[in-house]
Amino acid sequence: MDEDMFDDRSEISSTFSDYPYYRPRSPPLTPPRPEPVLGYNIKFVEGSGSRGKCIDLAFILDCTGSMQRYINSVRDHISGICDQIRGEEGLGGPDDLRVAIVNYRDHPPQDNTYVYRTNPFTSDISSVQLYLKGLVASGGGDGPEAVTAGMAATLTDLEWRRNAAKMVVLIADAPPHGIGEWGDQIKGGDPQGHDPLVIARTMAQNGITFFMVACEDTLSGYSHAVDFFQAICNLTSGVMLPLTTADLLAMTIVGSVLENMDMERLVAEIGNEVAQRVRSKGETMQSVEEVAQELHERLLLRNEQTKQMRLPEIYIESEESKKNVATWMNSQFITEATPHIVPVPGKRLTDKFRKRNQDAGFKYTPGGRLPPRPRPIGSDIPLTPDSPHDGTRNMSPERTGTMNPASPPRRVVSDFKAFGAASPPGGGATPLSVFGAPLLKTGPGGGMFGSAGLTPAINGGMRDGNVEDDDEDDDKPSWKRDAISLDQARRIATQSVFRAGRF
Repeated sequence: MDEDMFDDRSEISSTFSDYPYYRPRSPPLTPPRPEPVLGYNIKFVEGSGSRGKCIDLAFILDCTGSMQRYINSVRDHISGICDQIRGEEGLGGPDDLRVAIVNYRDHPPQDNTYVYRTNPFTSDISSVQLYLKGLVASGGGDGPEAVTAGMAATLTDLEWRRNAAKMVVLIADAPPHGIGEWGDQIKGGDPQGHDPLVIARTMAQNGITFFMVACEDTLSGYSHAVDFFQAICNLTSGVMLPLTTADLLAMTIVGSVLENMDMERLVAEIGNEVAQRVRSKGETMQSVEEVAQELHERLLLRNEQTKQMRLPEIYIESEESKKNVATWMNSQFITEATPHIVPVPGKRLTDKFRKRNQDAGFKYTPGGRLPPRPRPIGSDIPLTPDSPHDGTRNMSPERTGTMNPASPPRRVVSDFKAFGAASPPGGGATPLSVFGAPLLKTGPGGGMFGSAGLTPAINGGMRDGNVEDDDEDDDKPSWKRDAISLDQARRIATQSVFRAGRF
């Protein structure tokens, strides 16, 4: 007998691992990273013939397990949301407001039902409501979801009107794959090569404003999600909207759309002059900030008033979060940014929000709340009650003197000659990113352009650095008409430059 055959007993010894059901499960293989999608051919169609303004509003809905109450809220309120937008904006034509839905889950093998589905733009809101009734939140797999696929679908699957105010509202409680979250099973990002940073810049260049409704306190439980979505919103001149309960979803959507309509009006009026002014000053972010401040002063001089969405102060500001937002915005792809994202120490949510959330709990009241229709000063007419939730269509709300879509008397655009005048480029300014992304020192609580104005829309208790005294309702979203804010002037400047193809 050959004794050498027993020299290495490991080759013949029987162990439990020889049986398949005792073998440790191998970690799933990360799929190879595809070539990135660098551009999109957005489908544009001619308008419906309306001579006035019109709106194309697309909702992107996370349809994974924890989102049913938010889906229900959109379903119950969609008619009331559209009616209030129509009434406040004076949209009289049958096709002046169109709505589309993109709903997503996750990529296989995390979810094998579907990645995303779409319901195209339509002015038949009853058909949109019927589609929403068929949506069920389920599955989802790991933490991150197919957010990027849903964002890309708004550019590849939907047909937008060129002359419409174009807006996307994402309602989600989880980040996309590929931004460095712990437990992400698809670390390379979207398997089809879509990148959310590329998508955001494409939206900005085509006049599509992106809003993120952050379902809290779930979203902030991720390490990078809050900073990432703030960067996406900044790139498109949109706003991140923290939502503490599904009951407030309708109010948040209506207020954001109405505020953005005023931004669209001003971009259409003076956008070219603003972009030329930035170009004459050297096309740096410093010049954008200078022009934004000049624009703000001139708009105040002509008594410009805008609708403004006010949201509760939820996120805690930190230097680390500001750095992360700047990193995302200054990167061409998320793969370039993730190695440079730094940990954010401490809590992301304020103690006030945590306590209020623990006391009240997460609730959803069918029907919920819509913004009360403003009444004329001195009127004894009661405010409009909550929107109905029986599936019936609301009558369009009457517009009143306190919220007239037209601003108070103001100077005509010919008074803005300075925005077309040449000026020497600012010396010593930092050039733009070679990737065409503005490097903005910002973050939750830090404004769109950093410390020059600490007032983002998500920091509801502040407006351009001034603390509001009305602390009575600071835990609830609200909207009003007021003198244009510096933050809004920055959004106008950013939109103008992107749409002129300068960034």
